[in-house]
Amino acid sequence: MTLRGRVLAGIAAIAVFLVLAAVLVTSGTERHLIDQVDAQLRAVNARDLFGGGGPGGPHPPDRGRPSFSELYVAVVRPDGVVAAFQEPDFAGAGTPLPVVDAEHVLAVDEGRPFTLGSEAAGFRYRAMTHRTLRDGVSIVALPLADTDAAVRRLVAVEVGVTLAALAVLALVAWWVVRLGVRPIKQMTETASAIAAGDLSHRVPDVAPGTEAGELGVALNQMLGRIETAFDERTRADERLRRFVADASHELRTPVTTIRGYAELYRAGGLADDGELSEAMRRTEQEAVRMGSLVDDLLQLARLDQGRPLERHPVDLRAVVDDAARDARATDPAREVRVAPGSGEGPVVVEGDEARLRQVVANVVGNALVHTPSAAAIELGAGVDGGTAWLEVTDRGQGMAPDVAVRAFERFYRADPSRSRHRGGTGLGLSIVEATVAAHGGRVTLASTPGEGTIVRIELPSAGAATPA
Repeated sequence: MTLRGRVLAGIAAIAVFLVLAAVLVTSGTERHLIDQVDAQLRAVNARDLFGGGGPGGPHPPDRGRPSFSELYVAVVRPDGVVAAFQEPDFAGAGTPLPVVDAEHVLAVDEGRPFTLGSEAAGFRYRAMTHRTLRDGVSIVALPLADTDAAVRRLVAVEVGVTLAALAVLALVAWWVVRLGVRPIKQMTETASAIAAGDLSHRVPDVAPGTEAGELGVALNQMLGRIETAFDERTRADERLRRFVADASHELRTPVTTIRGYAELYRAGGLADDGELSEAMRRTEQEAVRMGSLVDDLLQLARLDQGRPLERHPVDLRAVVDDAARDARATDPAREVRVAPGSGEGPVVVEGDEARLRQVVANVVGNALVHTPSAAAIELGAGVDGGTAWLEVTDRGQGMAPDVAVRAFERFYRADPSRSRHRGGTGLGLSIVEATVAAHGGRVTLASTPGEGTIVRIELPSAGAATPA
């Protein structure tokens, strides 16, 4: 049942209660007034009427007895003949007289009040019988005009009060329902908009401090988290689609090359030994490249799964020194140095040494590939509080801001038309970011066009707590 239905049912129940209460009050009041009339009738006896206290005689001194001028008195003989004895003074003013059923009157017990009808509908008398001589019955009756008038006034007041109370109650209920249903209606509209796909819709801030207001706040908080989760999922799906497309593209190139040389050989196009040797060299080169790409993809998949790493003490300073020597061997013409201000002594972290060496090798290799030989490369390591850091700085051409922001994306290339060379898979910096995150650290890249690029890696030092 809706809130409006429940409120209407409540109002109907209250209306029924008020009607029943009015009926009970009216019935009780009428009964009380009739009992007062009955008490007056009981105060009258036959001796008052026929023993000197009758018409023309002295009035009874008891204040509970009615005046004789107010009484209707009649005698019913045993043969059923009704002989009028006295009519009330107001009978001549158009007041209807009672209708006496002789058979009924003779059968009524003496002293038991009963009601008589009259010549006019709606005008009643309250009567009582007294036994007279020769088994006759005298009837003493008082009109119930005052009682009926009082009851009618009471009913009119009760009807007016009940209708007014119901009107006020309905107005208050309408106001309460309107205030209570409005936020619920707004929540329903919000839910409908969200179901239609608009996750940015929110419940307006209404009725603060009320249950509906608190529900609206909680609903908005939940919707915010849901929208954030959906946005993250959408971005993740987009990255996955782009990753799959890029991986397919990167794998297609070596596969196409290998298949092309195989078809060329089968067609007899490599009859010359020199051509055959060159074809085999290129086939092997593309196979190695494809194997490297598959290895990098598998490594990223393992890192994404959050598999635990083998952790041992690793000296980042030794890793930096080895990476510098490897870079000098790879590109003897380039200046590669270790920053003199990086301090002395080991910089120890808890981690997987092979993975950390790969991280540094990837960053240094990226600098070697994407900067000219004249651009110097500088490496350094140190400790800042509870954080161990490692930096690789190159003095190359730098990156544009929009390129630097996406440098860690998988398969991202600033120039899509540029093909991979020197065996690059486009996953080097992605592996760096994932590996550092798996060690509880973070990696940042700062680049200025025309000045160079700084890649900074921060890891918890061996004496600091490592995030799980």
